[in-house]
Amino acid sequence: MSRGMIVVAVGAVLASPAMSQTQAQQDRLDQVGRYVVTAPICERLGMTVDSELPNKADAGVTAETASWKLDGATLERLKNEAVGRQGAMFTTDLEAASAAAKTDAQLRALRTVLLGYGRTCVAATSDPIFSKLILAPPGYDLERAATDMADSMLEAGGLASWQTPGIQARGDLMMLAGTCRAKIGAARSDALVREFGSTNDPRVRGYYKRSFDEGLADQTIISTLAGCNRAIQRNRAKIGTGAR
Repeated sequence: MSRGMIVVAVGAVLASPAMSQTQAQQDRLDQVGRYVVTAPICERLGMTVDSELPNKADAGVTAETASWKLDGATLERLKNEAVGRQGAMFTTDLEAASAAAKTDAQLRALRTVLLGYGRTCVAATSDPIFSKLILAPPGYDLERAATDMADSMLEAGGLASWQTPGIQARGDLMMLAGTCRAKIGAARSDALVREFGSTNDPRVRGYYKRSFDEGLADQTIISTLAGCNRAIQRNRAKIGTGAR
C-alpha cells in the first residue's frame, strides 16, 4: 500500500466517528422526534404545551448534542429524519387504528390508543429538554384524560363511555321529537322533551339538546306520522329504569 493510500485510509477511520451517530444517539433523536410529534395530543389530553415547543426543542437538542462531534449538516439531517420518521409512524398508526374501527367495541378501543400517546406525554414531562415544554397539571390523571378525549370524539356517534343504552335511546327520542314535530304536533313534541330530555348532568343534557336540534333541522328523516309513531314506541321500549 502506498504512503498516499495509507494517509487516506487513516483519515477515513479517524473521520468516521465524527460523521456517524451511535445507536444511543439515534435512539435519543427518535425519542425527541416522538415527543415533538406527540405534543399536540398532549395538549388535547389536558397538558400545557409551550407555544414555541418546536424552536425550543430544537435549541435543546443542539445544546445536548454539542458533544457528539457530528458536523452541523449531518446533525440537522438526522434531526429532520427523526422527526419525519416519527411523524410518519404517528400518522400511519392513527390511520390504521381509525380504519380498523368498524364496530362499537373497536371504536371504544380508541381510549386505549390515546392512553398510549398519553404515556409518551407523561414521559416527556420528565425529559431533560421537554420537562419545561410539556407540563402536566397537579394531580393529573391520564386514565381520566384519555377517557374524556375519547368521549369527545365518540359522543356524536353515541359511543362515549357515559352514553348508556338508555341515554342513547333518550337521545334518539329527542331527535324524533324534533324531526317529527310537524307530524306529531308541538304539544306531543314538547311532552317528549319534558319527559325524556331532562337531566342534572350538563354533559348529557347537552347531548339531548343537540339531538333535538339535529332532528328539528331535518324534517325529512321520517316521512310519515305512522313512521314517527313506530320509532317513538321503539325507543320508549329501549329505555330502562334508572338509565337517565
